[in-house]
Amino acid sequence: MKQQFSLSLLSVFISGAIAQPAIADVVISQYVEGSSYNKAIEIANTGEAPVTLDHFKIAVSRNGGGQWDSELSLAGKVIAANDVLVIANSQANSDILAVTDETNNTIASFNGNDPVALLKDDEVYDMIGSMGGSNWGKDVTLVRRADELTASPDYQASQWDSLEKNNIEGLGSLNSSSSSQSFTCTTDDGNTPEFTSIQAIQGEGDKSPLIGDSSYITDDDYYVQGIVSAVTTGLNKGFYLQALENDYNPNTSEGLFVYTNQSSSDLKPGDVVCVKGKVQEYYHQTQLKAEDQQWKTQGTQSAPEATAIEILPTDENFDQTLERYEGMLVKTTESLDMRVTRTFKYDYDAYRNNMVLAQGHINMHPNQKYAAGSEASQVLRTDNGERRLFVESDQKASNGVIPYYPEFGRTDADQDGSTEDYIRVDDTLAGAEGVLNYSYGEYRLTVTNELSDSNFIHHDPRTDAPELEAGDLRIASFNVLNYFNSPFGGDANTHGDNRGAESYAEFEVQQEKIVNAIVKLDADIIGLMEIENNGFGDAGAIHQLVDQLNAQLADSSRHYSVVEVDTNQDGQINKDDSVGTDVITTGVIYRKSMVSLEKSRVISMPSQQAPEVLDDDGKVIEDGKNYQRQTLAPTFTINGLDKELTVAVNHFKSKGSKCWEDAAPVSDGGQGMSDPDYQGACENFRVAAAVALGDALETIDGYKVILGDLNSYAKEDPMLILTDYDPVKYGKSIRAARNTYIDGEVQFGDQGAVIEKSYGFINAVDMLHCDGWSYSYNDEVGAMDHLLISPDLRPYVVDATDWHINGGESNLFDYTDDYKGDLPKYKDQFRSSDHDPAVLELKVGGAAGTGILAFLAGIIGWRRRTIK
Repeated sequence: MKQQFSLSLLSVFISGAIAQPAIADVVISQYVEGSSYNKAIEIANTGEAPVTLDHFKIAVSRNGGGQWDSELSLAGKVIAANDVLVIANSQANSDILAVTDETNNTIASFNGNDPVALLKDDEVYDMIGSMGGSNWGKDVTLVRRADELTASPDYQASQWDSLEKNNIEGLGSLNSSSSSQSFTCTTDDGNTPEFTSIQAIQGEGDKSPLIGDSSYITDDDYYVQGIVSAVTTGLNKGFYLQALENDYNPNTSEGLFVYTNQSSSDLKPGDVVCVKGKVQEYYHQTQLKAEDQQWKTQGTQSAPEATAIEILPTDENFDQTLERYEGMLVKTTESLDMRVTRTFKYDYDAYRNNMVLAQGHINMHPNQKYAAGSEASQVLRTDNGERRLFVESDQKASNGVIPYYPEFGRTDADQDGSTEDYIRVDDTLAGAEGVLNYSYGEYRLTVTNELSDSNFIHHDPRTDAPELEAGDLRIASFNVLNYFNSPFGGDANTHGDNRGAESYAEFEVQQEKIVNAIVKLDADIIGLMEIENNGFGDAGAIHQLVDQLNAQLADSSRHYSVVEVDTNQDGQINKDDSVGTDVITTGVIYRKSMVSLEKSRVISMPSQQAPEVLDDDGKVIEDGKNYQRQTLAPTFTINGLDKELTVAVNHFKSKGSKCWEDAAPVSDGGQGMSDPDYQGACENFRVAAAVALGDALETIDGYKVILGDLNSYAKEDPMLILTDYDPVKYGKSIRAARNTYIDGEVQFGDQGAVIEKSYGFINAVDMLHCDGWSYSYNDEVGAMDHLLISPDLRPYVVDATDWHINGGESNLFDYTDDYKGDLPKYKDQFRSSDHDPAVLELKVGGAAGTGILAFLAGIIGWRRRTIK
């Protein structure tokens, strides 16, 4: 039994007897990363003489950031021969503290992605864990193998065996883990066991036939033989077995995941393994649970080859297709047509970066195509879920790296300022190999091969300009994603704090990307959203943006001017005037060579001043106070023609924050914190905004365009109100929020209002391109950036489209430094924002008939696409 006083006594009796530190036998021998404060690190002296640690420190790198953030000197510490030193958190459980020599809450507060090192003279002498932020040691105890007790400055996962979370077996004494080869593939009486085939374990359904209906794990152990197809020690801790013999039944999988809960393994593809364990349905994944080292290598042969996934006519959906391959090493093919429906980014369910594919076509948001709450919308939502396949890496990705695509974003062979290695929404991924598993309610492909650009078929490749038919007046909507210049010499913002770039270097990249995008957009009138609301002075954000744009445009006739507003109504434009009271606002820039500004105006949007919503304990969960950003609606005259055009630029209330209707109980007329029709939060409040906008525009003569980020997909309630809503046509009732006010006057009272009219605007993009979209959220896309035209403008429409430079691109290409690692920064137009620009092309300089013919040709698909 370890004596707790041994270290201090030993230091007294022999401190003078050790002239030089004997360091060859000092190693990190155990690591405990348990629940709460159950954290400990053990250092061992495996030699036959005591060791002093005067030259040593223990160090931790937070999140594997590449530097040692916390260090603890071990000077004066002595470890007896074949003994250990345990450092633990002072709030660890009593079992850990009973074998602890020293407590230190700075060191022993590591998480599963914090490497720990033993430093000698400030150089790494021994280390556990890897840099880069991967969860190599989360919720696990790692014990150094008995035959690997040699210090190494590089972490070698194969040197360590893992125990389950909070298992501290051996902590406090030198008894390292032994190899799994102590297991013998025999029954208790020494005979050769009867093996159960992998196919018999998997069965033909979505649950193993060996498990009863009321259970999730078998009482009996089963012996299985197979060939290792892959070893995973990160996302799923274990290995995958392929059946030794094919049963030629397409309804049974030939593969099986063996769960070992080990973060390292000596196994490799091609090993023939005997394993003993219980058959388990773990959150709907069929697997063999074999945590107690109950497997043995029996030989090797050629590693299994990946099997192409094929859809059978009998498969009810793609989920059923994938179920037939669960646990197998598989590959995607071009004919399977797996479309990227979310590029590589953070997954809040699995807490890691990954990518999502959809079979056959990308996942369109159900409310983009069908009315929110309708049966058709729900059917599409279900269909989206049944066609998903998540693409994973075994270990968590380091910052700026896609592990299975190492060249992603790193090449610019032609030196044009853009990378050739990119992934976009709607790409088909072919030739990806990996093992198929099921976790967090989704099928997941853990990739085992290396990908390149040749694996991605770009159905919607990058373009240098929008592709649409040419007219003579172009109008566009562009959300510039928090373009703030006040921290970098711009005018002060009196409405709130910076939401944009956090450094001048970030701001330079952001500004250049936005400028490049707008120059290539080449629109004559542009409505802007999310631009800083810091006035119309020369150093205001909108003026600085225009100055940067004009500096890039050699032809002065293409220069832009700013629509300024006398918001103080004092008869002149002041630099401190601003539109609304939010920290961001809408703006309009235009070319004087194309249109003349007749009048600038602001249309006031409603606020909500409803009662507080309280929970059962009387705590406020929604204060009932909600606000919309104001609408900027200038009127222009088209140069050379006696035609007035009003452009109303909007940024409706976000889907992400609650309004009264979202928080209030159903019994009070609210939704009780649910989202039954998949519209997100505040749709009723956005309906009130749509009514306010529609009513205001009815008082304005001339042609009209509503544009902007309406935070509403094409068939959601606010959009229906602005376009073609009819209660009979859509079979639904639409309600506006309660207690809304416009400029202090009541809009809708305590009951809100049922809205039965619509304003007849036409969705120009949807009219010509019914599968248009401008925004990607999770793995679904849809249009939230709209161009709505008054019916009298319809004959002049030549084309309208979304320019996919942002929504379908990886956010690894945005301007921020966050999570980018050493990935190169590109100042091109791609990922200049998170919303795609929407572009409207009009022909207003000739006879109206030209526009009508162009419109009719577009409806029946006769027109050729040209690049302007």
